[in-house]
Amino acid sequence: MSAIRKNTLTLAQLAPALESAVHVAERDNVKRKMSQSLNKQMLHELNHNYLTRSLFVKRALEPHQEWLEGRLQLKLADAIIFETDLALYNAALPRLLEYSDPYAETTTVMARLAEQLLSVEVPPMFSSHIELTRERAVHASLRHARRSAEESCAYSMNLVGCPVLLKVRDLPVPFVALNVKYHSGPNSDCECEQDIVVLSRAGVSTFVSFLKSLTAPDGKARLKVGYEDTQVIGKCSWDQLVLDPTIISLLKDDFEAFFQREEWFRQMRLPYRRGYLLHGPPGNGKTSAIKAALNSQGLTAHTLRLFDEHVDDNDLDRVFKRAAQDGPSVILLEDIDRAFPRSGVSKTKVSLQQLLNCLDGVASGEGVITIATGNAPTELDAAILRRPGRFDRVILFPNPSPELRRQYFIQMHASFAQADLDEVVEESAGFSFALLREAFIMAAQSDFSGERPIDISSLLNSVWSLRGSLLFGSMKASAGFAESSSPRRRRS
Repeated sequence: MSAIRKNTLTLAQLAPALESAVHVAERDNVKRKMSQSLNKQMLHELNHNYLTRSLFVKRALEPHQEWLEGRLQLKLADAIIFETDLALYNAALPRLLEYSDPYAETTTVMARLAEQLLSVEVPPMFSSHIELTRERAVHASLRHARRSAEESCAYSMNLVGCPVLLKVRDLPVPFVALNVKYHSGPNSDCECEQDIVVLSRAGVSTFVSFLKSLTAPDGKARLKVGYEDTQVIGKCSWDQLVLDPTIISLLKDDFEAFFQREEWFRQMRLPYRRGYLLHGPPGNGKTSAIKAALNSQGLTAHTLRLFDEHVDDNDLDRVFKRAAQDGPSVILLEDIDRAFPRSGVSKTKVSLQQLLNCLDGVASGEGVITIATGNAPTELDAAILRRPGRFDRVILFPNPSPELRRQYFIQMHASFAQADLDEVVEESAGFSFALLREAFIMAAQSDFSGERPIDISSLLNSVWSLRGSLLFGSMKASAGFAESSSPRRRRS
Protein backbone atom coordinates (compact mmCIF):
# COMPACT_ATOMS: atom_id res chain seq x y z
CA MET A 1 0.00 0.00 0.00
CA SER A 2 2.78 2.44 0.84
CA ALA A 3 4.47 1.64 -2.49
CA ILE A 4 1.29 2.42 -4.43
CA ARG A 5 0.87 5.67 -2.53
CA LYS A 6 4.47 6.57 -3.30
CA ASN A 7 3.91 5.98 -7.03
CA THR A 8 0.68 8.03 -6.95
CA LEU A 9 2.47 10.96 -5.42
CA THR A 10 5.15 10.73 -8.08
CA LEU A 11 2.54 10.89 -10.91
CA ALA A 12 0.90 13.89 -9.23
CA GLN A 13 4.22 15.60 -9.18
CA LEU A 14 4.76 14.82 -12.87
CA ALA A 15 1.37 16.28 -13.98
CA PRO A 16 2.47 19.97 -13.96
CA ALA A 17 5.59 19.09 -15.94
CA LEU A 18 3.53 17.20 -18.54
CA GLU A 19 1.07 20.11 -18.83
CA SER A 20 3.94 22.54 -19.27
CA ALA A 21 5.44 20.37 -22.01
CA VAL A 22 2.10 20.39 -23.89
CA HIS A 23 1.96 24.19 -23.71
CA VAL A 24 5.53 24.45 -25.00
CA ALA A 25 4.70 22.16 -27.92
CA GLU A 26 1.59 24.18 -28.81
CA ARG A 27 3.54 27.44 -28.58
CA ASP A 28 6.30 26.09 -30.81
CA ASN A 29 3.70 24.90 -33.31
CA VAL A 30 2.09 28.36 -33.42
CA LYS A 31 5.51 30.00 -33.86
CA ARG A 32 6.35 27.61 -36.68
CA LYS A 33 3.09 28.37 -38.50
CA MET A 34 3.60 32.13 -38.04
CA SER A 35 7.13 31.81 -39.35
CA GLN A 36 5.93 29.91 -42.42
CA SER A 37 3.24 32.57 -43.05
CA LEU A 38 5.75 35.39 -42.68
CA ASN A 39 8.18 33.64 -45.00
CA LYS A 40 5.48 33.34 -47.65
CA GLN A 41 4.59 37.02 -47.29
CA MET A 42 8.24 38.04 -47.44
CA LEU A 43 8.79 35.86 -50.49
CA HIS A 44 5.71 37.39 -52.16
CA GLU A 45 6.93 40.90 -51.44
CA LEU A 46 10.47 40.11 -52.52
CA ASN A 47 9.15 38.79 -55.82
CA HIS A 48 7.25 42.04 -56.43
CA ASN A 49 9.34 44.63 -58.26
CA TYR A 50 7.71 47.70 -56.60
CA LEU A 51 8.04 49.80 -59.73
CA THR A 52 6.84 53.39 -59.59
CA ARG A 53 4.20 54.55 -62.02
CA SER A 54 6.75 56.36 -64.17
CA LEU A 55 8.76 53.15 -64.58
CA PHE A 56 5.61 51.21 -65.44
CA VAL A 57 4.82 53.79 -68.12
CA LYS A 58 8.29 53.59 -69.64
CA ARG A 59 8.22 49.80 -69.53
CA ALA A 60 4.88 49.80 -71.39
CA LEU A 61 6.47 51.82 -74.20
CA GLU A 62 9.50 49.57 -74.67
CA PRO A 63 7.80 46.92 -76.87
CA HIS A 64 6.79 49.67 -79.30
CA GLN A 65 10.08 51.60 -79.21
CA GLU A 66 11.03 51.05 -82.85
CA TRP A 67 7.56 51.99 -84.08
CA LEU A 68 7.38 55.06 -81.81
CA GLU A 69 10.77 56.37 -82.83
CA GLY A 70 10.00 55.88 -86.52
CA ARG A 71 6.61 57.62 -86.38
CA LEU A 72 7.66 60.48 -84.11
CA GLN A 73 11.08 60.78 -85.77
CA LEU A 74 13.05 60.94 -82.52
CA LYS A 75 14.79 58.75 -79.98
CA LEU A 76 12.43 57.52 -77.25
CA ALA A 77 14.89 58.80 -74.65
CA ASP A 78 14.35 62.31 -76.04
CA ALA A 79 10.54 62.14 -76.11
CA ILE A 80 8.28 64.02 -73.69
CA ILE A 81 5.79 61.84 -71.81
CA PHE A 82 2.69 63.55 -70.39
CA GLU A 83 0.39 61.92 -67.86
CA THR A 84 -3.15 63.16 -68.49
CA ASP A 85 -6.73 62.58 -67.39
CA LEU A 86 -7.92 62.54 -71.02
CA ALA A 87 -8.38 59.30 -72.94
CA LEU A 88 -7.36 60.88 -76.24
CA TYR A 89 -6.71 57.48 -77.85
CA ASN A 90 -10.44 56.70 -77.80
CA ALA A 91 -11.03 59.36 -80.46
CA ALA A 92 -9.31 56.99 -82.90
CA LEU A 93 -11.73 54.10 -82.33
CA PRO A 94 -14.37 55.01 -84.96
CA ARG A 95 -11.65 55.08 -87.63
CA LEU A 96 -9.87 51.96 -86.40
CA LEU A 97 -13.03 49.90 -86.07
CA GLU A 98 -15.04 51.64 -88.78
CA TYR A 99 -17.88 51.58 -86.26
CA SER A 100 -19.26 53.59 -83.34
CA ASP A 101 -22.45 53.04 -81.37
CA PRO A 102 -24.81 55.82 -82.50
CA TYR A 103 -26.61 55.74 -79.15
CA ALA A 104 -23.50 55.98 -76.95
CA GLU A 105 -22.69 59.24 -75.21
CA THR A 106 -19.81 61.27 -76.64
CA THR A 107 -17.90 63.70 -74.45
CA THR A 108 -17.16 67.21 -75.61
CA VAL A 109 -13.43 66.49 -75.66
CA MET A 110 -13.81 63.41 -77.87
CA ALA A 111 -16.21 65.17 -80.23
CA ARG A 112 -13.88 68.14 -80.64
CA LEU A 113 -10.84 65.92 -81.17
CA ALA A 114 -12.63 63.69 -83.69
CA GLU A 115 -13.52 66.73 -85.80
CA GLN A 116 -9.84 67.66 -86.14
CA LEU A 117 -8.34 64.20 -86.71
CA LEU A 118 -6.52 63.79 -90.03
CA SER A 119 -5.36 60.18 -89.57
CA VAL A 120 -4.74 57.49 -86.95
CA GLU A 121 -2.34 54.55 -86.87
CA VAL A 122 -1.48 51.66 -84.53
CA PRO A 123 1.61 49.41 -84.52
CA PRO A 124 1.46 46.63 -87.14
CA MET A 125 0.64 43.12 -85.95
CA PHE A 126 -0.83 44.48 -82.74
CA SER A 127 -4.30 43.28 -81.69
CA SER A 128 -6.44 46.07 -80.30
CA HIS A 129 -7.94 45.36 -76.89
CA ILE A 130 -11.36 47.02 -76.48
CA GLU A 131 -13.34 47.36 -73.24
CA LEU A 132 -17.10 47.43 -73.81
CA THR A 133 -19.26 49.05 -71.15
CA ARG A 134 -23.05 48.87 -71.31
CA GLU A 135 -24.84 52.12 -70.53
CA ARG A 136 -28.21 53.78 -70.95
CA ALA A 137 -28.71 55.26 -74.42
CA VAL A 138 -28.69 59.05 -74.43
CA HIS A 139 -29.42 59.72 -78.10
CA ALA A 140 -32.42 57.45 -78.44
CA SER A 141 -35.25 58.76 -80.57
CA LEU A 142 -38.10 60.25 -78.57
CA ARG A 143 -40.53 60.29 -81.48
CA HIS A 144 -41.86 56.83 -80.70
CA ALA A 145 -43.79 55.80 -77.62
CA ARG A 146 -41.71 52.64 -77.34
CA ARG A 147 -37.98 52.43 -77.97
CA SER A 148 -36.45 49.47 -79.71
CA ALA A 149 -33.92 47.30 -77.89
CA GLU A 150 -31.12 48.96 -79.88
CA GLU A 151 -32.33 52.44 -78.95
CA SER A 152 -32.66 51.63 -75.25
CA CYS A 153 -29.01 50.82 -74.51
CA ALA A 154 -25.56 51.65 -75.79
CA TYR A 155 -21.99 50.45 -75.48
CA SER A 156 -19.13 52.81 -74.79
CA MET A 157 -15.68 51.66 -75.91
CA ASN A 158 -12.27 52.09 -74.36
CA LEU A 159 -8.98 51.21 -76.10
CA VAL A 160 -6.60 49.42 -73.70
CA GLY A 161 -2.83 49.02 -73.98
CA CYS A 162 -2.54 49.94 -77.64
CA PRO A 163 -0.53 53.05 -78.61
CA VAL A 164 -2.23 55.18 -81.25
CA LEU A 165 -0.54 57.76 -83.45
CA LEU A 166 -2.85 60.74 -84.03
CA LYS A 167 -2.28 63.44 -86.62
CA VAL A 168 -4.39 66.49 -85.93
CA ARG A 169 -5.16 69.56 -87.99
CA ASP A 170 -3.18 72.67 -86.90
CA LEU A 171 -0.68 70.60 -84.88
CA PRO A 172 2.80 70.66 -86.52
CA VAL A 173 3.82 67.26 -85.09
CA PRO A 174 1.85 64.06 -84.40
CA PHE A 175 1.54 62.52 -80.94
CA VAL A 176 0.97 59.05 -79.52
CA ALA A 177 -1.72 58.38 -76.91
CA LEU A 178 -1.79 55.25 -74.75
CA ASN A 179 -3.61 53.74 -71.77
CA VAL A 180 -1.30 51.94 -69.29
CA LYS A 181 -2.68 49.52 -66.72
CA TYR A 182 -0.55 48.37 -63.79
CA HIS A 183 -0.68 47.01 -60.24
CA SER A 184 0.60 49.30 -57.51
CA GLY A 185 1.78 46.63 -55.07
CA PRO A 186 0.95 43.43 -53.15
CA ASN A 187 -1.30 45.30 -50.71
CA SER A 188 -3.40 46.89 -53.44
CA ASP A 189 -6.77 45.28 -54.14
CA CYS A 190 -7.35 46.78 -57.57
CA GLU A 191 -5.71 47.55 -60.87
CA CYS A 192 -4.54 51.10 -61.58
CA GLU A 193 -4.38 52.87 -64.92
CA GLN A 194 -2.83 55.97 -66.41
CA ASP A 195 -3.45 57.79 -69.69
CA ILE A 196 -0.30 59.16 -71.32
CA VAL A 197 0.74 61.16 -74.37
CA VAL A 198 4.15 60.90 -76.08
CA LEU A 199 5.46 63.61 -78.40
CA SER A 200 8.57 65.54 -79.35
CA ARG A 201 9.86 68.46 -77.34
CA ALA A 202 9.25 70.80 -80.27
CA GLY A 203 5.50 70.18 -80.12
CA VAL A 204 4.92 70.80 -76.40
CA SER A 205 3.75 74.42 -76.65
CA THR A 206 1.23 73.88 -79.43
CA PHE A 207 0.02 70.62 -77.86
CA VAL A 208 -0.78 72.31 -74.52
CA SER A 209 -2.66 75.05 -76.38
CA PHE A 210 -4.52 72.34 -78.26
CA LEU A 211 -5.53 70.65 -74.99
CA LYS A 212 -6.88 73.97 -73.72
CA SER A 213 -9.08 74.25 -76.77
CA LEU A 214 -10.38 70.71 -76.25
CA THR A 215 -11.22 71.24 -72.57
CA ALA A 216 -12.60 74.78 -72.78
CA PRO A 217 -15.92 75.06 -70.90
CA ASP A 218 -18.94 74.26 -73.03
CA GLY A 219 -21.55 75.61 -70.63
CA LYS A 220 -22.82 72.16 -69.59
CA ALA A 221 -23.31 71.23 -65.95
CA ARG A 222 -21.53 68.06 -64.85
CA LEU A 223 -21.23 65.72 -61.87
CA LYS A 224 -17.99 64.01 -60.82
CA VAL A 225 -18.47 61.22 -58.25
CA GLY A 226 -15.18 60.11 -56.70
CA TYR A 227 -13.00 58.37 -59.29
CA GLU A 228 -15.88 57.75 -61.70
CA ASP A 229 -16.20 59.39 -65.09
CA THR A 230 -17.76 62.84 -65.21
CA GLN A 231 -21.45 62.80 -66.17
CA VAL A 232 -23.42 65.54 -67.88
CA ILE A 233 -26.37 66.76 -65.80
CA GLY A 234 -29.72 67.20 -67.50
CA LYS A 235 -30.81 70.71 -68.33
CA CYS A 236 -32.67 72.55 -65.59
CA SER A 237 -33.24 76.28 -65.19
CA TRP A 238 -34.49 78.44 -62.36
CA ASP A 239 -37.54 79.31 -64.46
CA GLN A 240 -38.61 75.66 -64.48
CA LEU A 241 -38.84 75.57 -60.68
CA VAL A 242 -41.59 76.78 -58.39
CA LEU A 243 -39.71 78.34 -55.49
CA ASP A 244 -40.61 80.18 -52.34
CA PRO A 245 -39.57 83.88 -52.50
CA THR A 246 -37.25 83.29 -49.54
CA ILE A 247 -35.41 80.56 -51.43
CA ILE A 248 -35.10 82.82 -54.47
CA SER A 249 -33.50 85.52 -52.33
CA LEU A 250 -31.22 83.33 -50.21
CA LEU A 251 -30.10 80.88 -52.88
CA LYS A 252 -30.79 81.93 -56.48
CA ASP A 253 -29.98 85.63 -56.15
CA ASP A 254 -27.05 85.06 -53.82
CA PHE A 255 -25.59 82.30 -56.01
CA GLU A 256 -25.70 84.39 -59.17
CA ALA A 257 -24.37 87.48 -57.40
CA PHE A 258 -21.37 85.48 -56.20
CA PHE A 259 -20.12 85.07 -59.76
CA GLN A 260 -20.76 88.71 -60.60
CA ARG A 261 -18.73 89.99 -57.65
CA GLU A 262 -15.47 88.09 -57.95
CA GLU A 263 -13.45 91.29 -58.31
CA TRP A 264 -15.16 92.81 -55.27
CA PHE A 265 -14.26 89.75 -53.14
CA ARG A 266 -10.63 90.12 -54.14
CA GLN A 267 -10.53 93.87 -53.57
CA MET A 268 -11.95 93.37 -50.09
CA ARG A 269 -9.39 90.58 -49.50
CA LEU A 270 -12.18 88.16 -48.75
CA PRO A 271 -11.94 84.46 -49.59
CA TYR A 272 -13.74 83.93 -52.87
CA ARG A 273 -15.90 80.99 -51.80
CA ARG A 274 -19.42 80.33 -50.61
CA GLY A 275 -21.33 77.71 -48.63
CA TYR A 276 -25.00 76.71 -48.64
CA LEU A 277 -26.85 74.21 -46.45
CA LEU A 278 -30.21 73.19 -47.97
CA HIS A 279 -32.57 71.39 -45.61
CA GLY A 280 -36.19 70.33 -45.34
CA PRO A 281 -38.50 67.34 -45.86
CA PRO A 282 -37.71 65.06 -48.81
CA GLY A 283 -39.21 65.86 -52.19
CA ASN A 284 -39.28 69.65 -51.94
CA GLY A 285 -36.80 70.64 -54.60
CA LYS A 286 -33.35 70.63 -53.01
CA THR A 287 -31.86 68.49 -55.78
CA SER A 288 -33.68 70.42 -58.51
CA ALA A 289 -32.39 73.71 -57.11
CA ILE A 290 -28.83 72.35 -57.18
CA LYS A 291 -29.25 71.28 -60.81
CA ALA A 292 -30.55 74.73 -61.71
CA ALA A 293 -27.62 76.38 -59.94
CA LEU A 294 -25.08 74.20 -61.76
CA ASN A 295 -26.76 74.76 -65.13
CA SER A 296 -26.93 78.52 -64.62
CA GLN A 297 -23.12 78.73 -64.62
CA GLY A 298 -22.13 75.54 -66.45
CA LEU A 299 -20.34 74.20 -63.35
CA THR A 300 -19.03 70.78 -62.36
CA ALA A 301 -20.07 69.39 -58.98
CA HIS A 302 -17.56 67.16 -57.20
CA THR A 303 -18.96 64.69 -54.71
CA LEU A 304 -18.46 61.25 -53.16
CA ARG A 305 -20.63 58.57 -51.65
CA LEU A 306 -20.21 59.25 -47.95
CA PHE A 307 -21.76 55.93 -46.92
CA ASP A 308 -19.61 53.75 -49.17
CA GLU A 309 -17.53 51.45 -46.96
CA HIS A 310 -14.45 52.16 -49.08
CA VAL A 311 -14.68 55.96 -48.79
CA ASP A 312 -12.54 57.57 -46.08
CA ASP A 313 -10.82 60.84 -45.12
CA ASN A 314 -8.36 60.65 -48.01
CA ASP A 315 -11.20 60.52 -50.53
CA LEU A 316 -12.84 63.62 -49.05
CA ASP A 317 -9.52 65.44 -49.17
CA ARG A 318 -9.09 64.54 -52.85
CA VAL A 319 -12.57 65.83 -53.68
CA PHE A 320 -11.83 69.22 -52.13
CA LYS A 321 -8.45 69.46 -53.84
CA ARG A 322 -9.87 68.48 -57.24
CA ALA A 323 -12.66 71.04 -56.90
CA ALA A 324 -10.09 73.74 -56.06
CA GLN A 325 -8.09 72.81 -59.17
CA ASP A 326 -11.21 72.97 -61.36
CA GLY A 327 -12.58 76.19 -59.85
CA PRO A 328 -15.01 77.70 -60.27
CA SER A 329 -16.75 74.50 -59.21
CA VAL A 330 -19.07 73.03 -56.60
CA ILE A 331 -18.53 70.51 -53.80
CA LEU A 332 -21.75 68.59 -53.12
CA LEU A 333 -22.29 66.80 -49.78
CA GLU A 334 -25.64 65.00 -49.65
CA ASP A 335 -27.41 63.79 -46.49
CA ILE A 336 -24.84 65.52 -44.32
CA ASP A 337 -27.07 65.24 -41.24
CA ARG A 338 -27.02 61.44 -41.51
CA ALA A 339 -23.28 61.34 -42.15
CA PHE A 340 -22.37 63.62 -39.23
CA PRO A 341 -25.22 63.45 -36.69
CA ARG A 342 -25.25 65.14 -33.31
CA SER A 343 -25.44 61.69 -31.70
CA GLY A 344 -22.06 60.77 -33.18
CA VAL A 345 -23.45 57.48 -34.51
CA SER A 346 -22.60 57.42 -38.22
CA LYS A 347 -22.16 54.83 -40.96
CA THR A 348 -19.55 56.82 -42.87
CA LYS A 349 -15.82 56.29 -42.48
CA VAL A 350 -15.19 59.98 -43.16
CA SER A 351 -14.43 61.70 -39.86
CA LEU A 352 -16.07 64.90 -38.68
CA GLN A 353 -12.65 66.41 -38.04
CA GLN A 354 -11.61 65.79 -41.64
CA LEU A 355 -14.77 67.49 -42.90
CA LEU A 356 -14.09 70.52 -40.69
CA ASN A 357 -10.48 70.64 -41.85
CA CYS A 358 -11.59 70.62 -45.49
CA LEU A 359 -14.25 73.28 -44.96
CA ASP A 360 -11.84 75.58 -43.13
CA GLY A 361 -8.57 74.78 -44.89
CA VAL A 362 -6.86 76.03 -48.00
CA ALA A 363 -8.30 73.11 -49.98
CA SER A 364 -11.68 74.86 -49.99
CA GLY A 365 -10.06 77.22 -52.45
CA GLU A 366 -10.88 80.17 -54.66
CA GLY A 367 -14.09 79.89 -56.67
CA VAL A 368 -15.31 76.83 -54.78
CA ILE A 369 -18.91 76.65 -53.57
CA THR A 370 -19.87 74.02 -51.01
CA ILE A 371 -23.50 72.85 -51.11
CA ALA A 372 -24.71 70.42 -48.46
CA THR A 373 -28.17 68.88 -48.13
CA GLY A 374 -30.01 67.35 -45.20
CA ASN A 375 -33.49 66.72 -43.91
CA ALA A 376 -33.03 67.99 -40.34
CA PRO A 377 -30.18 70.41 -39.52
CA THR A 378 -31.06 70.15 -35.82
CA GLU A 379 -29.73 66.57 -36.01
CA LEU A 380 -26.44 67.80 -37.50
CA ASP A 381 -23.33 67.89 -35.33
CA ALA A 382 -23.19 71.40 -33.86
CA ALA A 383 -19.48 71.78 -34.71
CA ILE A 384 -20.33 72.07 -38.41
CA LEU A 385 -22.57 75.12 -37.93
CA ARG A 386 -20.81 76.65 -34.94
CA ARG A 387 -18.13 78.47 -36.90
CA PRO A 388 -19.26 81.25 -39.28
CA GLY A 389 -18.12 80.87 -42.88
CA ARG A 390 -18.59 77.15 -43.22
CA PHE A 391 -22.13 77.66 -44.51
CA ASP A 392 -23.05 81.25 -45.31
CA ARG A 393 -26.69 80.44 -46.00
CA VAL A 394 -28.87 77.87 -44.23
CA ILE A 395 -31.99 77.57 -46.38
CA LEU A 396 -35.22 75.74 -45.59
CA PHE A 397 -37.09 73.94 -48.38
CA PRO A 398 -40.52 73.41 -46.73
CA ASN A 399 -43.63 71.77 -48.08
CA PRO A 400 -45.21 74.20 -50.58
CA SER A 401 -47.73 76.78 -49.46
CA PRO A 402 -51.22 76.94 -51.04
CA GLU A 403 -50.00 79.65 -53.45
CA LEU A 404 -47.04 77.50 -54.54
CA ARG A 405 -49.22 74.41 -54.95
CA ARG A 406 -51.54 76.35 -57.23
CA GLN A 407 -48.59 77.74 -59.19
CA TYR A 408 -47.07 74.27 -59.51
CA PHE A 409 -50.19 72.70 -61.04
CA ILE A 410 -50.60 75.60 -63.47
CA GLN A 411 -46.99 75.17 -64.55
CA MET A 412 -47.53 71.44 -65.04
CA HIS A 413 -50.52 72.02 -67.34
CA ALA A 414 -51.36 75.37 -68.92
CA SER A 415 -55.11 74.63 -69.08
CA PHE A 416 -55.27 74.61 -65.28
CA ALA A 417 -54.76 78.38 -65.30
CA GLN A 418 -58.41 78.80 -66.29
CA ALA A 419 -59.72 76.04 -64.02
CA ASP A 420 -60.99 76.15 -60.46
CA LEU A 421 -58.09 74.74 -58.46
CA ASP A 422 -59.35 75.74 -55.01
CA GLU A 423 -60.44 72.25 -53.93
CA VAL A 424 -57.31 70.59 -55.33
CA VAL A 425 -55.11 73.11 -53.53
CA GLU A 426 -57.01 72.61 -50.27
CA GLU A 427 -56.99 68.81 -50.45
CA SER A 428 -53.25 68.68 -51.20
CA ALA A 429 -52.31 70.49 -47.99
CA GLY A 430 -49.13 68.98 -46.54
CA PHE A 431 -48.03 67.49 -49.85
CA SER A 432 -44.41 67.85 -50.91
CA PHE A 433 -43.58 68.85 -54.49
CA ALA A 434 -42.78 65.20 -55.15
CA LEU A 435 -46.31 64.17 -54.12
CA LEU A 436 -47.85 66.94 -56.20
CA ARG A 437 -45.93 65.65 -59.20
CA GLU A 438 -47.08 62.10 -58.50
CA ALA A 439 -50.71 63.28 -58.29
CA PHE A 440 -50.39 64.93 -61.69
CA ILE A 441 -48.75 61.82 -63.21
CA MET A 442 -51.51 59.56 -61.85
CA ALA A 443 -54.20 61.83 -63.27
CA ALA A 444 -52.47 62.09 -66.64
CA GLN A 445 -52.04 58.31 -66.92
CA SER A 446 -55.66 57.72 -65.99
CA ASP A 447 -56.95 60.14 -68.60
CA PHE A 448 -54.48 58.91 -71.21
CA SER A 449 -55.71 55.34 -70.83
CA GLY A 450 -59.28 56.63 -71.17
CA GLU A 451 -58.30 58.66 -74.24
CA ARG A 452 -59.50 61.94 -72.73
CA PRO A 453 -57.64 65.14 -71.81
CA ILE A 454 -56.50 65.59 -68.23
CA ASP A 455 -58.96 67.55 -66.11
CA ILE A 456 -59.42 68.81 -62.55
CA SER A 457 -61.68 65.90 -61.60
CA SER A 458 -58.94 63.37 -62.35
CA LEU A 459 -56.37 65.47 -60.53
CA LEU A 460 -58.59 65.68 -57.44
CA ASN A 461 -59.15 61.92 -57.46
CA SER A 462 -55.39 61.39 -57.62
CA VAL A 463 -54.88 63.71 -54.66
CA TRP A 464 -57.45 61.78 -52.63
CA SER A 465 -55.86 58.49 -53.64
CA LEU A 466 -52.44 59.63 -52.49
CA ARG A 467 -53.88 61.04 -49.28
CA GLY A 468 -55.21 57.64 -48.30
CA SER A 469 -52.34 55.55 -49.56
CA LEU A 470 -49.92 53.73 -47.31
CA LEU A 471 -47.05 55.53 -48.99
CA PHE A 472 -48.36 58.90 -47.91
CA GLY A 473 -49.35 57.56 -44.50
CA SER A 474 -45.73 56.59 -43.82
CA MET A 475 -44.67 60.16 -44.59
CA LYS A 476 -47.17 61.96 -42.36
CA ALA A 477 -44.76 62.69 -39.55
CA SER A 478 -41.83 63.86 -41.68
CA ALA A 479 -43.92 65.82 -44.17
CA GLY A 480 -45.95 67.80 -41.65
CA PHE A 481 -49.16 66.30 -42.98
CA ALA A 482 -52.45 67.75 -41.78
CA GLU A 483 -55.33 65.37 -42.25
CA SER A 484 -58.60 66.50 -43.70
CA SER A 485 -61.43 66.93 -41.21
CA SER A 486 -63.61 64.43 -43.05
CA PRO A 487 -63.09 61.86 -45.80
CA ARG A 488 -64.13 62.80 -49.33
CA ARG A 489 -65.93 60.74 -51.89
CA ARG A 490 -64.20 60.24 -55.20
CA ARG A 491 -65.68 61.81 -58.26
CA SER A 492 -66.61 59.55 -61.13
